[in-house]
Amino acid sequence: MSEKFDKFLKQKHLLSLAVMYKNAPYACSCFYAYDENLKIFVVACDEDTTHIKAILANSSVSGTIVLDTKIIGKIKGVQFLGNMRKANKNESKIYFSKFPFAKAINPLLWAIEISQIKFTDNTLGFGKKIIWERS
Repeated sequence: MSEKFDKFLKQKHLLSLAVMYKNAPYACSCFYAYDENLKIFVVACDEDTTHIKAILANSSVSGTIVLDTKIIGKIKGVQFLGNMRKANKNESKIYFSKFPFAKAINPLLWAIEISQIKFTDNTLGFGKKIIWERS
């Protein structure tokens, strides 16, 4: 069943990321590359950003990726939970394969290991949800 949200996530490129910073919620947007086999997002973030300062203290994150539409029957979106850490070399390759121009700025890359995904897809029926959890 994950092929439904895998296809959706491979088509998109921007996620909203939520963290806790100094006991308050904080959100930002990040370009991402998704790997359906590892179930990870790879993002580029500078260490001086508020969201990275937050994950260095608490690696738990949540976020969303949505299709921008006003048509209720076409609504699709993902809510996810995970943990964020620095990306390894193989995970970095995933990012640069989607965003090869990013190599020029040599960004610091991070991996979000997804622990849970809730995919809403109204094209499968109103309010249809697919839940995936890492075992």
